[in-house]
Amino acid sequence: MRICTFYLQDKKVIYRITGKGIEYGELNSNEIDAFLDKNHPDIMNVIISKPQLIFRRIELPFRNRRKIFLVIPSEIEDTLPEGSDNFLFSFAIFPSERNRTMVNVYAIPSALFIYWNNLARKYRAHLYLFSDALLFYHFLKQSTDEKNYISIYVEDNYLLLNIIEEGILAGSYSFELTPSVRSESITLIKGILGKKDFPVFICAAPEIKEELAIGEEKVRYVHLPAGMEKRYLFHHLSSVRAFRSVFRPLKLSGGRKLPVSSIVLLLVFLIFSFLSFSPYFRVVEKQKELRHIEEEMKQIFTSTFPDVHNIVNPLIQAREKMLKAGDMDIKTGVPSVLKIMADITLLFPENMDAKVDILRIADNTITLSGTADSLKTLEKIKDRIERSDRFT
Repeated sequence: MRICTFYLQDKKVIYRITGKGIEYGELNSNEIDAFLDKNHPDIMNVIISKPQLIFRRIELPFRNRRKIFLVIPSEIEDTLPEGSDNFLFSFAIFPSERNRTMVNVYAIPSALFIYWNNLARKYRAHLYLFSDALLFYHFLKQSTDEKNYISIYVEDNYLLLNIIEEGILAGSYSFELTPSVRSESITLIKGILGKKDFPVFICAAPEIKEELAIGEEKVRYVHLPAGMEKRYLFHHLSSVRAFRSVFRPLKLSGGRKLPVSSIVLLLVFLIFSFLSFSPYFRVVEKQKELRHIEEEMKQIFTSTFPDVHNIVNPLIQAREKMLKAGDMDIKTGVPSVLKIMADITLLFPENMDAKVDILRIADNTITLSGTADSLKTLEKIKDRIERSDRFT
């Protein structure tokens, strides 16, 4: 099996090819298509560097996962440089004290994913996405018992800095160390280090410790396996199967919004119509008004729901339409990915040791892949799915 791993750093792409042999190198971003045409990999691992990853941390006053996925879109919308339709998202959820939940939100530009996904389809390769910030975080998490620390990775003119608090990624930053901005970047990094009295794990040349004025008592050097170059650390980590589920970006929503104003207007007429059916208004004049209202209801119903041609009872049909809309994505008009994810989480109680690694939705079929601590737990999950009224 031929695997091409690409580490994206601005317009520079550092690659590693494994298969019959191992090949390393560097190319420009505009040379990728020709490179793939020559090598035709079976798997494409794409590692996104921190400048292309948006990291947000949200604290919510509840633990219900269904509620969490429902409120995330509105919570992060105003924190993004562009509309949420322009990004793909991945989430990490951490229950905290006093019935609260911490959510780490990771976002990448949709255009970046589309570009690489199109290349993967063109050359019939399986595509996996990674982030250097998350790979570095999980690598050190498995390598140390420390719960509070700062980690620094430096390669050429690129510096990655992660802050870990209570074992959770709490902040991630990247800096450019080119001669023109190096002094400014070093000042900013020192400012971050000065705010946290944490040990500092360094995966960089020894002189960076002196430049950042890190005391020897705080320094923890990251030792790589024999023969591994620091330049290809993340290439190696991306081949670890456990890390493939760390970053799985999904789209929150997209498309055209429903005509809310028309629905509000329809509701007004529905309420008035309901009152008109009261037994106190059975006189002839009221019957004429009722027929007039019914005609107006049909006209409004037709303009609001033009896809319905057989109008029997607009009151009941409108109610069914709006109830159905409650189970639909407010923008796309198709079953919401977030709602499906929320329904699935109901199948897994918090005391059940099981994890979903892969969620695929194709037409009316949902495919789940994950791990459970025992066959007994797996049977419980299977039984809950079979008894659920949400899935058939």
